[in-house]
Amino acid sequence: MDRQGIPKKGVISRLIEPVLFARRFLSNSTRLFVLVISSGVVSNVALLLVPFYIGEAVTALENGSFSRTIHIGILIILAYTVSAVVNFIVTYGAQYISQTYAFNLRKEFVAHLVRKKYLFFETQTSGDLLSRGTQDIEQTRNFILNIFTNLFPTIFLIIAAFILLFLISPYFSLLLALAVPLLVYLGMMSSRRQRPIWKQIRDTFGKLGEALQENIVGQRVVRGLSTENQEIEKYSSLTKQYFDENYNVVRSRVVFNSLLPLVIAGISSVIIGVGGYIDLLNRGDVGGLVSAVMIFSILTSPVSFIGRMIVFSENSRAAIARIQEITESGDEEQVEKSDDRLVPGTLSFDHVRFSRGDRVILRDVTFKVNPGEFIGITGKTGVGKTSLVNLITRYYEADSGSITLNGRNINDIQLSLLRSRISIVPQEINLLSGTIRENILFGLDAPDEMIISAARIAAISDFIESLPLRYDTMVGERGITLSGGQRQRIAIARAVLRNPLILILDDATSSVDPDTEITIFENLKSALHDSIIILISLRASALSFANKVLILEEGELKYEEGEEGNYVDRI
Repeated sequence: MDRQGIPKKGVISRLIEPVLFARRFLSNSTRLFVLVISSGVVSNVALLLVPFYIGEAVTALENGSFSRTIHIGILIILAYTVSAVVNFIVTYGAQYISQTYAFNLRKEFVAHLVRKKYLFFETQTSGDLLSRGTQDIEQTRNFILNIFTNLFPTIFLIIAAFILLFLISPYFSLLLALAVPLLVYLGMMSSRRQRPIWKQIRDTFGKLGEALQENIVGQRVVRGLSTENQEIEKYSSLTKQYFDENYNVVRSRVVFNSLLPLVIAGISSVIIGVGGYIDLLNRGDVGGLVSAVMIFSILTSPVSFIGRMIVFSENSRAAIARIQEITESGDEEQVEKSDDRLVPGTLSFDHVRFSRGDRVILRDVTFKVNPGEFIGITGKTGVGKTSLVNLITRYYEADSGSITLNGRNINDIQLSLLRSRISIVPQEINLLSGTIRENILFGLDAPDEMIISAARIAAISDFIESLPLRYDTMVGERGITLSGGQRQRIAIARAVLRNPLILILDDATSSVDPDTEITIFENLKSALHDSIIILISLRASALSFANKVLILEEGELKYEEGEEGNYVDRI
């Protein structure tokens, strides 16, 4: 392993590894592979015939055979035509293959990402995950594209060039056999210097994306606290790091790109000098010498490309390693749909304990909530209120004890089924950058009557009806055009539309005025009379609606029971 965690492998292995990774995303493209590769071979060989024919033309002119020169000219045009037509198939087919690969990889990446456990996202940054799902996938796509448009055809081009040069003169083919390994070796040396840098570049790019996203999403905070200069300085520092890492790669490339023309020029000089001397001694034809020089000139770019491909493979392997950290790291949940059903029933916590590392958050928590009950959970900030409800949805797993719903342990209920019957409205609301209707539906298919009914329960229908486009009003990214209270009420409508067995309101009315809050709670108790409603709040006015109030103190649970509206008197 190198310092960046990328296994050290041979040149061929490094080139083939991205191809092997891509193979399973292209399982139905075998015929297209054959067509693209064979077309690339035909295109390059046709192009390679041009210098051969030009050499023949020179020889014909040297011998005074002008009629043969005309025929050779027609062959040259024909070779260029065939090369151009077939090259269209190569370009189109390779683009289709690479885009198909990226299409399938993106689907798998997202499928793995959305199944990751809740804890996974607490240790990751959205900017870095975005970089992996976009920039890294695109990097590997470009490598696959170059594999089919250049690498495979180039290998056959070198073989064909060797055969042609051997027919002209074994001496020329020997020069080619010596030159190719030298060029590839130069590419290997450049690759070896760049290998440790590429993963750093990918990681730094992820940090750049995260910093930029934080500034865009948190632009109100940045302006409100007048921290523009600090944010600019922070981003500039990351940009400088990204610049330095790319500059280190560029320096290595410059050395390689400078040596390459020098090597080709040296080989051409040897061909012209020594080849011309041999031609004079043997009184051979000048056409062969011209063909050899032109063939080496044509080979300059393709052969140098092989060296560059070794370099590009390092970038691609670094990107693949970052992608595989998501797709092959495990730690995923089974969220397949279930035909099973859940009916209203009692929610029970039985001696539940939960900890994060060495910190015990909940200890020996026991309580029961029956269908139709509205309970409140309160306690000091950071005491574990949200952690408690996250155990119900199995975002977290309890260390010990059991949680049951209608007598069934929630660990025995299929995860997709359990969560489909639980609705959560968090304090921080995430809305789509779509219409109000789309945000209330959020993946469901329901008639307008149900959408309007849910909006009325959430006390947001009057506001929506006052808008020119009503439910078709765009809310902007993350609902930026709405107030905090409006976003919360739309989220409550979204939760109610699902007719949950358990509705969890995690400080979900903190931005709503007291009168509207009372209306919402009254509507919820009336509409969801068979559901369990759990409210997390520090506001006495909100908790006054609870049939039962659970108080968390240092991880332990206390509760007080009484009639509605007596919360203030009891506390």
